[in-house]
Amino acid sequence: MGLAIDLYNFIYIAVIVLGGISLPLTLILQLKEKDKYHRALTLFVGAIFIYMITDFVTYYFIGETVSADVKFAMITISDIFFCALTLAWMYLIQIFIGAENILKTRYLVLLTVIYAVISQVLSISLGRYSSYSMYLEVEEGLGSVVLQWSNVIYVIAVILVCLWSAFYVGKTTRERKVQWLKLLLILSLMIYMLYVAVWDYMTWFRPEEKLINIYALDPMLLLYALLSAAVIFYFYKKDPLKISGAQVAPEDAVKAVVNRYGLSDREAEVLELLNMGQSNMQIAAELSISENTVKRHVNNIFKKTETQSRHEILYKISNIHEIDL
Repeated sequence: MGLAIDLYNFIYIAVIVLGGISLPLTLILQLKEKDKYHRALTLFVGAIFIYMITDFVTYYFIGETVSADVKFAMITISDIFFCALTLAWMYLIQIFIGAENILKTRYLVLLTVIYAVISQVLSISLGRYSSYSMYLEVEEGLGSVVLQWSNVIYVIAVILVCLWSAFYVGKTTRERKVQWLKLLLILSLMIYMLYVAVWDYMTWFRPEEKLINIYALDPMLLLYALLSAAVIFYFYKKDPLKISGAQVAPEDAVKAVVNRYGLSDREAEVLELLNMGQSNMQIAAELSISENTVKRHVNNIFKKTETQSRHEILYKISNIHEIDL
């Protein structure tokens, strides 16, 4: 048993180290790209890194050498970071699938904050700090029922968000490769929430000695390892530091920006001419539209790509690599 725990600890630490490598890479990508996609990725990678460290310290590192108050204070911190991680995960999905105008971020924040406040207030007030047990020991009664149901409702709510997101992807995404990447991100959150549901059931209704078995099956270890490897690979292919200097053809780079930010056909035509260095007047003549119409399209392009000038949008185009195609 001791050898198995030592092996699990080694794997856990190795995955955290791998995540520690991927975190600064996402920060570099965010500083270079400065768009909502890399911002959402950075928030998610940062949230999962902090959660994994807190979780490991809480359940494996401090053990029984500290007081009950310290032990369960760490559990509370770990639970709060779990909520932050789940929120960052939903936000990443929301941005990645392009549903931020439908699935509002403020609703996701409100859902998570309400759950975090209710669950932690009830856990503490019902006697959570009264034992060294690895799982919650709470008083029986209405408060206990509300706490259990708050956990159930939150898990169901997150899974419903995932199911809606999967439906939205199926309806709006046509490219198979992109569709499967989006669905994989959504499925990973669903799998983890199902694990959370099992963990909640075990902590309420099963003996403590069996908890280590279900804890060892935590899918977060595998998910985090795969995510970190994917981030490292993406960083290598993206090459934001221009180590390899590999670039793509200008027309392909424009197409990549059009696809990433969901530009319309007319906006794509305007962007292509912008990239060729043409002025608004020249673009208007080329497309047989008014100069005011060109200005409107250019402003829409700036808004969708989160840029504020021709220089910034041209910089985005010039920094497209093969991995973006």
